[in-house]
Amino acid sequence: MVEAITNRAIANISDLRNNCPEYVNAQILDIDIFQGLRESIGDDLLFSDLVTIYLGSAEDLIDAIQVAFTAQNATAFSIASHTLKSTSSSIGAIKLSQIGRYFEKIGKTGEITIAPELLDLLINEYDRAIAEIRLFVLKSMAE
Repeated sequence: MVEAITNRAIANISDLRNNCPEYVNAQILDIDIFQGLRESIGDDLLFSDLVTIYLGSAEDLIDAIQVAFTAQNATAFSIASHTLKSTSSSIGAIKLSQIGRYFEKIGKTGEITIAPELLDLLINEYDRAIAEIRLFVLKSMAE
C-alpha cells in the first residue's frame, strides 16, 4: 500500500490515512496487549520498569526521527522508525506503531518525503499513548 508514496513529492496526514487504513481504526493503546504483557511478566514492579523504559526509549526514538528528518538521513529515519514501530507494537501502542511502520517504509525509499505535520502527528500520538498508559495504570492500581 505504501508504494504510492514513492510517486509523490511529499506525504501528508491524508496519505497516511489513505495508504495505511489500519492506522485509522487502530486503538491508541490495545489494553489486551498491554495487560497480557503485564500478566506475562507477573511482577508489577518489573512491569512498571518496562513501561518506564519504553516511554523513555520511545521519546528518544521520536527525537532521532526528528533529527534524521532535519538532516534528511533516510537510513537513520527508517531505523528509528522501525524500532519505534516494533517496541510500540509490543507494548500495545498501536497507533504509534502504525505511524512508525509508515515512516519506516518512507525511509526505505531513500528519501524522506513527509510533511512536517506528520512529525507533529507522531508527537501527538505519543502523548496520547502516554495518557492511555497512565490511565490504565491508575485503574489497575485502584483494583
